[in-house]
Amino acid sequence: MKPNDFSHFAALDDVVAQASTPVASSRSTLREERHPNAVTAPPVNRGSMTPRPWRGFWNSLGTAALVKLGAGKAERNVEGKAPAADLPWQRAAKQRRLAFLMLTLLSTVIASTLFAGVQPDYDNVWLEYGQIGLYGLLSGWVVTGFVTAMMGFYVSVRGDKHSLSVKQVAGHAMNAEARTAIIMPICNEDVATVFAGLRATCESVASTGHAKQFDVFVLSDSYAPETAAAERAAWEDLRAALAESPNQPQVEVYYRLRTRRTHRKAGNVADFCRRWGKDYRYMVVLDADSVMSGDCLTSMVKLMEAHPTAGIIQTATQAIGHVTLHARAQQFASRVTGRLFTLGMQFWQLGESHYWGHNAII
Repeated sequence: MKPNDFSHFAALDDVVAQASTPVASSRSTLREERHPNAVTAPPVNRGSMTPRPWRGFWNSLGTAALVKLGAGKAERNVEGKAPAADLPWQRAAKQRRLAFLMLTLLSTVIASTLFAGVQPDYDNVWLEYGQIGLYGLLSGWVVTGFVTAMMGFYVSVRGDKHSLSVKQVAGHAMNAEARTAIIMPICNEDVATVFAGLRATCESVASTGHAKQFDVFVLSDSYAPETAAAERAAWEDLRAALAESPNQPQVEVYYRLRTRRTHRKAGNVADFCRRWGKDYRYMVVLDADSVMSGDCLTSMVKLMEAHPTAGIIQTATQAIGHVTLHARAQQFASRVTGRLFTLGMQFWQLGESHYWGHNAII
């Protein structure tokens, strides 16, 4: 390079000019198009949720049996302390389950004995015993339902001091700090049905005057583009419909479309808990066709506030709006016998029931 030769600066200017020339890009400059959930969902307040490994049915059953026999170590709680002594409702539950088991076995044995007494003579003894054994299994199933309904009838007449009831919190005030998220995981569902039921739930909650304590999240795993577009449009229509009543506070409704659909419905709920779970004290999980009244939701929150040790409180579901003959028959049966069976299961399960999966506060 010669002295006072600045030709390389001219070449550098050409490179800079080329770099500053706008280049066509397929990436959208609109934040709404690049991050649609940033517009339809609240800001993320991420938290951790460590999963608890499932040890398996037989391992858990064997450990529980060893603990009962005194040969194993009792499971410790989150703080590492040994579990406390049984509460009154736990002692009552053990007595009730023992009575339930004895009534079921006794009734099954009596029915099977009577059935065996009227059997004709068989050339094959295995055929005779097989028929009696099959009858015993089937009658045991029927007796289980009968004893459960009988317990439900007893509770409906006499009441149950150990069970939770809406009457216990009827006069309680709603805690303003008890914020609750109502979540509805969906995946390629009928959009009109989902958002019609959701609108009924939101309007019912608003009528209670406690709309500020609730937020609604529609958590979509839909992978069909036309379904996702219809869900987004229905969400916008729902928000517009709720905004037509400016004099009455309405529930905030959010929508999120997951692009990584890991672990299906359970993963969808877990993803919500990690992103927004820290913003709420309670969570109500709805099914795609669930409709809940505002009074029911507020009562569930009050019950959770009144019973801090409760982990899940779930409702007794009722079938509505069915069309086919079989579905209408089930709907009629649930109205006639559903309450008896629900009270009966509550009588002997109490605080150690299984989770139905929806229409429950957690």
